Amino acid sequence: MFVEYGKLSTKLYEITKPVGFSIDGDIEYYYDHLKKCQGPILEAGVGTGRMMIPFIQKGLDVEGVDLSNEMLNQCRVNMNQVGVRGVLYQGDLTKLDLKKEYEAIMMPTGSFCLLPRVIIKDVLNSFYNHLKNEGQLMIDIELPMWFQSDEVSVTDYPISDNEGLLFTSTAQEMNWHEQKVSYIHRYELIEKGVVQETEISNFTLYWYGIEEFKELLHQTGFSNITYTVGYEKNNQASLFTFFATK
Repeated sequence: MFVEYGKLSTKLYEITKPVGFSIDGDIEYYYDHLKKCQGPILEAGVGTGRMMIPFIQKGLDVEGVDLSNEMLNQCRVNMNQVGVRGVLYQGDLTKLDLKKEYEAIMMPTGSFCLLPRVIIKDVLNSFYNHLKNEGQLMIDIELPMWFQSDEVSVTDYPISDNEGLLFTSTAQEMNWHEQKVSYIHRYELIEKGVVQETEISNFTLYWYGIEEFKELLHQTGFSNITYTVGYEKNNQASLFTFFATK
C-alpha cells in the first residue's frame, strides 16, 4: 500500500539534504571520530551519499549499504558527478553477508530509528559480525520530543520554473507501548499545476531509552559502551550518539 524511499522521496532528499549537507554538525562529528581509521568503514543506510561521499573525498575508505534501490541509484549519480568511486551494496541489514570485516560501522542521524523494533537485534548482530575485533560501532538514536499528534505541514520545493515537489506530512499517533511515532508522508510531483506522480509513505520512527539501548548493545556482545548528546554541542538535544566496541 505504501512506498518507502521511492523515486519522489529520493528527489526530495536530494533537495533538502544534498551531498555534504551537515545536519546539526553530524558530518563534522562523525569525521572527527573516524578520521584515524586505516581500514574500511561501512555506512548503514547510506542513502544518496550525503555523508559517504565527502568522507571518501577526505581519504576515508567508506562503503555503503541501503535497502532502497532509488537511493543507491542517486548515490551512484552523485559519486559520478564529483568523480569519486565507492562500493555500494543493496540489501537488508538483518541479512548482510558482505564477506568482509570493517574497522568501523556507522549509522548516523537517527536512521537506526527507522528500523522496526522487531528486527533490531538481528541488525545489531549483523553489525557485530561485520566488525573486526576492536572495531567500533557508531549509531545515532533520536527521541521524539518534537512530536505533536494530528499536526499537518505542507511544503513546496521548486525544481524548475514549471515543476516542483509538494510534500505533506501528517502526524498520526505516538504509541507509548510500542515506543513509536508515525506519520503519513505524501509526495506529489507537480508540473504546470497538474499532479504528475504521487508517492505515499507510512513514516514510522521508533525510540529507545538510554539504558535500554545500552543493554541491547551489551546483549549483542559489544563492550566499552558510551554515548554523547547533541554531538557534544547541545546537552538538551533529542539526539544521542552511541559508541561501542567489538
